[in-house]
Amino acid sequence: MKVAIFIFSGTGNTHFIGRKLQDEFRANNIFCDLFTVEKNHKDNQIINNYDVIGLGYPIYGSDVPVLIHNWIDGLETHSQKRAFVFCTQMMYSGDGAAYGGRLLEKRGFDIRQQAHFNMPNNITDYIILRPFNKHDLIKMEKRKSKQANRFVQKIILNKRCRKGSNPISLCLGLLQRIPYQKMEMKWISNSIKIEENCILCRKCIDICPTDNFRVKDGKLVTNNSCIACYRCINHCPVNALHSSKKSLVKNPYKGPVKNFNIKDVMEDYLTTLE
Repeated sequence: MKVAIFIFSGTGNTHFIGRKLQDEFRANNIFCDLFTVEKNHKDNQIINNYDVIGLGYPIYGSDVPVLIHNWIDGLETHSQKRAFVFCTQMMYSGDGAAYGGRLLEKRGFDIRQQAHFNMPNNITDYIILRPFNKHDLIKMEKRKSKQANRFVQKIILNKRCRKGSNPISLCLGLLQRIPYQKMEMKWISNSIKIEENCILCRKCIDICPTDNFRVKDGKLVTNNSCIACYRCINHCPVNALHSSKKSLVKNPYKGPVKNFNIKDVMEDYLTTLE
């Protein structure tokens, strides 16, 4: 069996789970490649070379990120190609993984497995939401390794497990998704605020997945294409970026593991096992 996992990760949580799943497949001597949808691959051709396709993304208001929507829209029909879906979330997303699964089913994929992975909060400029501490991260990594192992075993055995597909999860997902989608159109795309302490280091330009930043007349400005991934906010070296009107970032989320490099989420990780 050959597996290809496609992911989008804003600040590292989905990337972390994607690598865990890849490691578990490799531990079972299964060829597994990990791709980011941020890069322009010939994805339809790539998919044809694999037996099973995985899709992973962070949940935004029980919705999938715009980049994932666009990626799925660009897929050809792959009749009955086996696929699995996983999402990362802070608490609860209702039908977070099932929603992405339904979008893939419209492209002909046979969705056999869906999973939700609770991960540390990366929304760091709102007072009511705080990231977990380092001690929590250590415990989290052990728990997620076990959860990833269980999920991969179900994929290998082709056991059906579709988290979030029941009617209650669907209703709860809709309660979040409908208002979020309205808010996304009216507010999120131009939500980034830039403080005067910006040093024009251009890091946000380098790491933004939607090319939302540019320098104009010696100042950093936005292109109103934000998707609220929080990558720039958490990795600005002087905490000059935020989306909350009332608070700045005091404790940025630097990733799910120690010494995490944010540019890792933009790279493809390939295996050599068959």
